[in-house]
Amino acid sequence: MIELGDGEGLLLYGDTERNSDLFYATRFHAPDPFFFLCTQHSRRLLISDLEYDRARAQADVDEVLSQRQYSEAAAAEFGELAPQQRRFASVAVMLRELELKVVHVAEDFPVGAADFLRSRGFDLKLVPPPALPQRALKTATEIEHIHAALKASEAAMDVAVEAIRTAGIDGDGQLVFEGEVLTAERLRFLIHRTLLELDYTAQHTIVACGEQGCDPHEQGHGPLRERLPIIIDIFPRSASSGYFGDITRTVVKGPATEGLRRQYDAVLEAQLEALAAVRAGADGRHIHEAVTELFTKKGFDTGEKEGRLQGFFHGTGHGLGLDIHEDPSISGRGEILETGHVVTVEPGLYYLDEGGVRIEDVVVVKEKGCTNLTTYPKFLEV
Repeated sequence: MIELGDGEGLLLYGDTERNSDLFYATRFHAPDPFFFLCTQHSRRLLISDLEYDRARAQADVDEVLSQRQYSEAAAAEFGELAPQQRRFASVAVMLRELELKVVHVAEDFPVGAADFLRSRGFDLKLVPPPALPQRALKTATEIEHIHAALKASEAAMDVAVEAIRTAGIDGDGQLVFEGEVLTAERLRFLIHRTLLELDYTAQHTIVACGEQGCDPHEQGHGPLRERLPIIIDIFPRSASSGYFGDITRTVVKGPATEGLRRQYDAVLEAQLEALAAVRAGADGRHIHEAVTELFTKKGFDTGEKEGRLQGFFHGTGHGLGLDIHEDPSISGRGEILETGHVVTVEPGLYYLDEGGVRIEDVVVVKEKGCTNLTTYPKFLEV
């Protein structure tokens, strides 16, 4: 967190369903927006009466203040205001009460609130992202939460792979599971049902077969087919802790083509080399460049072909925690890894003639290497 001097505060606004900085700062689950203020001496919430008592019992802050009480004080000071402005005015009253003049805000701070506070004489300064950089360094408890999320991810992955393994094949080369054509949508349902039973939720889970897998964020649709790679990317969030897991495996029903096997082996080799390179002090750019060079040496070029970008065209990894993508990055950005970072390592290759291949694990950065939290095996054919 930024260093705050006398008369300065850090002000965040939002709901903790979508604003991970707020949840990190307060450890309070709330679907409706509220204000969080941090100064040199205290951490406060300004929240509606609906959540007031629950916040006092659950939020990890020094003081919980009533939005209604401050709105009444604001009405007396500023006169009649629109409902949303009354909320902003209540913040102004709180800031004046604490004799704050400089207010640091994040990029997602509402423009309306910023305009109102500036019009009342407060000096607002934008905090360069991330607003809470300490989030990148995970505590032992946070690593436990991520590890638990990965176990749930692996349980769902096992359900998906077993469905593919036990599926039959119809005359059109489509997979058939329990008497019905196995589609991406149905496999995704099986994954999500498993996760819900474990108290995890998932959105945008990827089950992408063949050419669909050449778009790394294509969720996938329609029948799954034999001898085509199926990328399964599962990244659920815990309903209790708020932390994510993330795992990707690529499998094929039946014997893989020689070209697909070669592509898969290259991705696996690149991932293993990248995993071996992850350690405190390593530059994410160098790890990413080594992956790129390995692919090039093996003849897997990257560029536009047949009107589509093909090859390896995304980062090698990203931070994981309360957001599915957070700092640091293992990519061309060039960030130095530190002990306590939790990152994915997920190289991939994408070609229209063979389909996409991606393999992803999650590791904790250590002083001399890393600890792989992912235990699910890596294989292509099922």
